[in-house]
Amino acid sequence: MSNFFSKKIAAIFFAAIFIIFLHYIGALPWAERYVSFVLNPIEKIFFKQSVKITSIYDKQSDAKILSEKNKELEQKISDFLVENVNLAILRDENKALREQLQFYTKYNYNKILVNIISKSISTDQRQVITIDAGELSGLKIGQPVIAGEGVIIGKLIEVRENLSYACVATDKNCHLAATVSGGEGLSGLTQGDLELTVNLDFVPQNQAIEISDVIITSGLEAEIPKGLIIGEVQDIKNEPNNLFKTAIINPAIDLNKINIVSVIIN
Repeated sequence: MSNFFSKKIAAIFFAAIFIIFLHYIGALPWAERYVSFVLNPIEKIFFKQSVKITSIYDKQSDAKILSEKNKELEQKISDFLVENVNLAILRDENKALREQLQFYTKYNYNKILVNIISKSISTDQRQVITIDAGELSGLKIGQPVIAGEGVIIGKLIEVRENLSYACVATDKNCHLAATVSGGEGLSGLTQGDLELTVNLDFVPQNQAIEISDVIITSGLEAEIPKGLIIGEVQDIKNEPNNLFKTAIINPAIDLNKINIVSVIIN
């Protein structure tokens, strides 16, 4: 065994001497060039593969970074949309509250601000809204529901402990005692028409009423004061040989755009 290692050491020694000899006679650079010439194609192959691998890695890394940035951007957009919606809701609520307060600064009515929590058609085809207040807040049947600056949108038809229901003026079963603003002698009952407009029926032929006239409550109902705005006349139906004509009223406010209202509780 020791003889084997001695031969191995001797071989290494002579190889080293041979390399030194080649260096001194100037043959080593030629050998290096030969080895380089032989290995150059292999080196190019390995270099190309290394570049490909690096490129693939870079692309995968870039794709991962881009995917993460896209997710971050999508989340920011989602958060931005939610924030915008919330700001729009707050803006609408503040506008509604300002309008309500402006109305009540002009008139000495006792009132309670409430939220509309449901807008629906009931089982008997009545157009009804639900508000979040009831008997405990002083509400009772017949009281008017107000939006904006004195616009009546309906009146209470059912009152529970902490919940109430109101018919809407455009409901065919909801009637409001009405008159023309600034007019004399005309009074009647409104009736909803197809949940879109309000009719003022049985207007005498000799009674003056025109398109763009403002229709208000007449004050003939016990719980509803005079002067609450119902809407504006947009058309008049006048059939020949008929004793009465009908005024078609466009409601003063779009129910779909309001969520905060008040109830006059005088």
